[in-house]
Amino acid sequence: MHRAAQGMRNLGLDFDAILSSPYLRALQTAEVVVQIYKLKADTIYPTNNLLPPASIKKLLNEVHSRFPKSKSILLVGHEPHLTEMISDLLMCDNPLEIDLKKGGLCCLSIPEPLGKACTVFNWLLTPTQLGLISKEK
Repeated sequence: MHRAAQGMRNLGLDFDAILSSPYLRALQTAEVVVQIYKLKADTIYPTNNLLPPASIKKLLNEVHSRFPKSKSILLVGHEPHLTEMISDLLMCDNPLEIDLKKGGLCCLSIPEPLGKACTVFNWLLTPTQLGLISKEK
């Protein structure tokens, strides 16, 4: 995860906040990102809305109420729940077949307000790809 987080940093990705599942492994993953980015520990916001069976609607409501001006938020959660949330955002009737590996990163652009335009799937990177990017700088 250290190499993946360094790859994220090398890509120039910035986050206004990090929302994490309250489960230990997810919090540890978020803490690695905080360490690599040299952020304050209070940048991580644990939320039950990243635990199954929470809906993407509940998560988005929390994001809009807690971080109304945020442009980029990192979500740290669990599979297959994250893939189900991605599928919901992309308005798919069935979960997409996304191979979102542990430590992988998916980027979506969500319109404001949601529902006026479609969510855009920007890219997906595996932990191996992020690790290779971590060695570039």
